[in-house]
Amino acid sequence: SSYGYFGGGGTPSPVSRVDRIDFSNETMSFRGNILPQAREHLAGCSSSSYGYFGGGEAPPQVTTVDRIDFSNETTSAPGNNLTQSRRELGALSSSSYGYFAGGESPKRSTIDRIDFSNETVSDVGDLSQARDELAGVSSSSYGYFGGGGTPSIQSTIDRIDFSNDTTSVPGTGLTQARSDAAAVSGSFYGYFAGGYNPGVKSTIDRIDFSNETISAPGNNLPQGRGGLAACSSSSYGYFGGGTPAAFSNVTLVDRIDFSNET
Repeated sequence: SSYGYFGGGGTPSPVSRVDRIDFSNETMSFRGNILPQAREHLAGCSSSSYGYFGGGEAPPQVTTVDRIDFSNETTSAPGNNLTQSRRELGALSSSSYGYFAGGESPKRSTIDRIDFSNETVSDVGDLSQARDELAGVSSSSYGYFGGGGTPSIQSTIDRIDFSNDTTSVPGTGLTQARSDAAAVSGSFYGYFAGGYNPGVKSTIDRIDFSNETISAPGNNLPQGRGGLAACSSSSYGYFGGGTPAAFSNVTLVDRIDFSNET
């Protein structure tokens, strides 16, 4: 509730670095505690007490799940890993579980669930199509995995029902097919930003959790880029890093205000 954490990535070689953004004043700092394993193309989800970084490429691609303790910012490997090695996967959280979906290589459709109460990991189903480079948002009832590649770039959104872990395609897709985007969730809407198809995109798509309609609110990222990551407070979403052009990673952090979508 107080901080967001960006972990791992490529510079272009994989790193174990963890950066923290303080939601109270938006200062960014490097934490002395780092991931036990340097890797890129990983994904993250969080409970109220811990954050979990899963999968990625060290190389090779891995099943590793690393945990950061929000009370003291120590990082550890709890020992329960993904059921399949994968990179370029997507992740989202409910109040009780975290879900890691898709990825490669090869293309994956599998959804792994981590139980926040005991950190066990299990395979709970599949996406409607195997794909990588997808992103996830969540309401209190559903999670939504959007975009990605099959290898053709998709606009598809898959929905997972948190009450029974069933997946479906609600019929609405992103306004623009893209892969390697990032996503944040507010109380009423989810936002998918950036990505590739085929060049970098600055587009932000909004999903209305009340009726699952997709729209483009009109305020986009100041700079198009793919391969970025995201975290959110109750008031703002933050999109960090990414690549606006080949081999030109950035440190940029963009903020979306959930109250007015600027």
